[in-house]
Amino acid sequence: MNYIVLDLEWNQPRFAEETVRKPVHLVGEIVQIGAVRMNSRFSMKKELRLTVCPKYYRKMHRKVQRITGLDNAAVQKGISFPEAVRKLKKFCGKDFVFLTWGPDDIPMLQDNLTLFSLDEDWIPAFYDLQVLFSHQKLGELRQMALEDAIALLGEKPFQAHDALCDAKSTALICRHLDMAGGLRDYPRLAGDITARPAEKKELSVRFSTRGEALQELGGTPFSCPFCDGYLIPDELIPQNANKYLSVATCTGGERALVRFRLFRSSRDRIGVAREIFPMDEILADFYESKRLHYEEQKKSARKKEKLKRARRKARLRSEATEASAGREEEVEEAVL
Repeated sequence: MNYIVLDLEWNQPRFAEETVRKPVHLVGEIVQIGAVRMNSRFSMKKELRLTVCPKYYRKMHRKVQRITGLDNAAVQKGISFPEAVRKLKKFCGKDFVFLTWGPDDIPMLQDNLTLFSLDEDWIPAFYDLQVLFSHQKLGELRQMALEDAIALLGEKPFQAHDALCDAKSTALICRHLDMAGGLRDYPRLAGDITARPAEKKELSVRFSTRGEALQELGGTPFSCPFCDGYLIPDELIPQNANKYLSVATCTGGERALVRFRLFRSSRDRIGVAREIFPMDEILADFYESKRLHYEEQKKSARKKEKLKRARRKARLRSEATEASAGREEEVEEAVL
């Protein structure tokens, strides 16, 4: 098993009208990839730095250029993103997981893969080392800048905001953590299921709207990857804007947690990727927390809607009273 510490730097649109919105809403286009390969003892063995020539956000945003030191001339000498992905996959090998500092790099990688119509099924589980650091060194789950974490541990940081240097600084932090215990307990610590092994599949069907996709996914049986039966998903619970969770019961009696991820595919259609996790106590607690949060959101929304209707009714009543009073004054004036 290889542990790949991954760090990305990405450019941003300089103006809102430059933003790419299909097939994904592109927040950033990757311009630099840094990676460090560590063995099972979390020792650094090999490193990779790739500069990527942007195809969509070709002019460097001034803020990004100031922070990263990458200017237009530097990125124009870079390789294409598909070539960079091929090199990264070769560097990672076959059996690996990603380690990152923060939760943003992997979603950014996924968005860029979708942008270039590249497969993303090769992306394995990933672990946000901020979660391990927070619990083991700070005693609470909160974010901390990489350079601040390095300073707290008494280590000398590498150059900040260079993808490879940030990956190497992140790798240094592993020396100070109980990595084996932290990775084992990660789903519980992070309150997420990202690090779990899952049966992943991108569905071939495409939908016209999100509503159509959600209506079709809820309750529609599909083959169980763990036996010869079929899984029947229950109600869909939103995990975030594009991900939905469901507990599915197999005709063979087993239960699984299913996560559906919606994304904008080509030709203005909605695509769906599905992940299936064998159910256990931690995942059951995770799902229940999301379900309760969703129920609270619905209850709050109903209260707000009820209050809005009451205020609208009161406003209309007040306007009617004022109108009636006005008509009475007009009648009095007419009589006089």
